[in-house]
Amino acid sequence: MFRLAFFLCWLPAVLPAAEPRKVTVEASLPFGQAPVDYLGETTADPIARLDRRLVDGEATLKPVPGRGYLDAVLRLLRVPVSSQLLVYSKTAVNQRLVTPKTPRAIYFNDAVSVAWVPGTAELELAAVDPVKGAMFYVLKQPEASAGGAPRFHRKRSCLACHIGRTTLSVPGGIVRSFLVESTGKPLEGYSRVTGTTRITNRWGGWYVTGRLGSSIHMGNLVNRDENRRHRHDASFRASLDRLDALVDLKTYLSPHSDVVAHLVLDHQLHGQNLITRVSYEHRLGRRSDAEDRLLRYLLLAEEPRWEGEIAGTSGFAKWFQEQGPRAGDGRSLRQLDLSGHLFRYRLSPLVYSPQLAVMPDAPRKRLGRRFRAVLEGRPAGGLEKLLSDRQRADLRDILEATREDLPTEWRVGPRRRGVE
Repeated sequence: MFRLAFFLCWLPAVLPAAEPRKVTVEASLPFGQAPVDYLGETTADPIARLDRRLVDGEATLKPVPGRGYLDAVLRLLRVPVSSQLLVYSKTAVNQRLVTPKTPRAIYFNDAVSVAWVPGTAELELAAVDPVKGAMFYVLKQPEASAGGAPRFHRKRSCLACHIGRTTLSVPGGIVRSFLVESTGKPLEGYSRVTGTTRITNRWGGWYVTGRLGSSIHMGNLVNRDENRRHRHDASFRASLDRLDALVDLKTYLSPHSDVVAHLVLDHQLHGQNLITRVSYEHRLGRRSDAEDRLLRYLLLAEEPRWEGEIAGTSGFAKWFQEQGPRAGDGRSLRQLDLSGHLFRYRLSPLVYSPQLAVMPDAPRKRLGRRFRAVLEGRPAGGLEKLLSDRQRADLRDILEATREDLPTEWRVGPRRRGVE
């Protein structure tokens, strides 16, 4: 069944009918050909741009012993080391290399993720093309390149995992949560983790560093005995400052796998998949409830709450909040709360995403109209009840001050004094 669905994705697309075909949000889409043309050579993602700089001699990659091109790639793509997350479940291509002692490191920013594991022959990368969604690449490490100049290469085989129900049947990022045995082999868990998943169900097969208060999760458990102990003592190994006792850190860039970075990545990847899904559906003449799901996700409607305050260990929270944009008084949608929920204000910073800015006009305008109704407290299918008057006022102030960074349909005018 999976092979058939995967094959159908590459059949030529028909022109959109006058009325879009009704589908479910996870239905397969024929995006391999025009008008999406996912496999076409033209891309506009950060990795494709860096590859052109390498070809033109405007950038170079200097290897570092033990890590190859990793350090240089992170620097040129402006990916912070503080974003490092370590995953030890064997759920990636390099299953032979990944173990609880030698986990796979993932680094990310708003548009790029870079994966590396000690001894790997190539870096694995993903980047968001504003129109096409997630694009997947590899970069051969110096030892495996036979002396050739470093180049990034698109890798279609990544789609074997990175398209399916877990990604809403569009090319996208995945976060999974599996309890594992001592080798890292998955035993049980959850195939899709998003910003709406309960903390108790997250991070199985991942290391997590930070102070989590009374919050519990599935991370930092590396064998069956520890899994059993977790069932009787859910707080076992829930809060760690460093990973020295569990991981051979000699070649890693950081001793952390920061809980705040985990929370942000979980939120970000599913939101990007939703935006891609809405765009693909319009271009391909389909229609599901993806638009409603996206708007609810951006408004953090199902965001889980937790008890107590969460704090990271790597400095990622500081980096994330400094990225902007922000109002003149410093307020920003990127400000974190961490004492019960992720963001301080009830709107995701994904509204500034280039993906949303270039979404086809019709769905972007529909979403913009519904969002303004929510912001003004007018009927919007019940979504208007999500925000208090104070929350609406805060959002209006921030969005008006940062309006140039928003899609036209999502901009708001100055709030009149005394009027909410």
